[in-house]
Amino acid sequence: MKYQKTQFGWFVVLSFVPIMAFLYLSHIYQWGDHPIPDRAYTILSALFFVICLLFYKLTIKLDGLSLILIYGIGIIQIKFRLDKVERVDIIKTPWYYGLGIRITPKGMLYNIQGSKALRIVYLRDGKRKSVMVGTPEPERLKGALEALNDKMTA
Repeated sequence: MKYQKTQFGWFVVLSFVPIMAFLYLSHIYQWGDHPIPDRAYTILSALFFVICLLFYKLTIKLDGLSLILIYGIGIIQIKFRLDKVERVDIIKTPWYYGLGIRITPKGMLYNIQGSKALRIVYLRDGKRKSVMVGTPEPERLKGALEALNDKMTA
C-alpha cells in the first residue's frame, strides 16, 4: 500500500517570517543607537531564509519497503528501509520533545507540527530500531504500515 502525506510547518513560517521582516525594517531604517551592519544583516537574513526553505513542510511517503521523510524543498531526506515491522503504536509526544529532527529517549523523532506521532519499531539487519514520525493522521499511516507488514509476511 502506498501512502503520502504532506504537512505544512506553520510554526517555522510564523516564527521566522516576522523575524526576517523585523531584520529588514531595522536594517533599512537603521533603528537604534547601533544599527545592524550590512554584513550581519545579510548573514542573518540568509540563515533564516534557508531555515524556512529547509523546514517549512514535511512529506511522509511509504513506498515499497521504505519510509521516506522529505523536509522542505527536499535537501533533507531521510529514508528507512523497513524490512520487518515489529510494532506500530500511536503516541502523543510531550511538548518538550519539540519540533524538527530530535533525539529522544524513545528513539529519533521527525516532527513538524502537532503532538501526534507514530512510533515504529522494526528490525533492520538483525537490529531493533525505533523511530517516531509526527503526523496529523497516525491511524492512516499505521494502517498502511500494517498492510505492508502483512504483505511481507504473507
